[in-house]
Amino acid sequence: MGVTTGADKQRSYNGDYMAAGKYAEAICLEFVKRSPSVLAIEDTRNLRVLREADVDCVMHLYDGRCHLAEFKSDAHLGVTGNVLFEVLRVNHTAPPEKSCVLGWSARSPAKFLLYFAPEKRCIYLCTFDGLRGAFQRYTRDQRKRTRLDWVNTDSIKSTVNVLIPWGYCEEVFTVHDVSDICEALSTDGRRN
Repeated sequence: MGVTTGADKQRSYNGDYMAAGKYAEAICLEFVKRSPSVLAIEDTRNLRVLREADVDCVMHLYDGRCHLAEFKSDAHLGVTGNVLFEVLRVNHTAPPEKSCVLGWSARSPAKFLLYFAPEKRCIYLCTFDGLRGAFQRYTRDQRKRTRLDWVNTDSIKSTVNVLIPWGYCEEVFTVHDVSDICEALSTDGRRN
């Protein structure tokens, strides 16, 4: 499911962007529910404070621990050889003191990231500490050649990303085929 961003788009989280995100969230949530170590899931996507903090669910494990998880989707993941790390969000119309916030990759308090790659029908799973460590290694090793990506997210926002080469991330992620979950959601009509 492709999405369009750009300065001519009113809001980035309406229409196709929102539909792609909701589909990815459904895939990730079902994947977590099927995990043998997970006793129960608290879906926190409708809790504004957690949504704004970039937390999609609480996983209650059989051993008594609880972990926060965030779900993301990237159509380029597994295709381009890079992993997107969102560094900064710029709001071009906000008061200057609110013009920038850290990107989700840097600010989420979640322990786990489930990154859905729709083109590969896989979930790339890692800890945020692992992803942040890969970001640090890449930017340390390639300071002058770090690959920045500027996205005109919508008519009032832009996003600054770092594209981390897969070689810095391959030990951080486990990759899980979720074709069966994609098929099941598609079959029962939840896919847009």
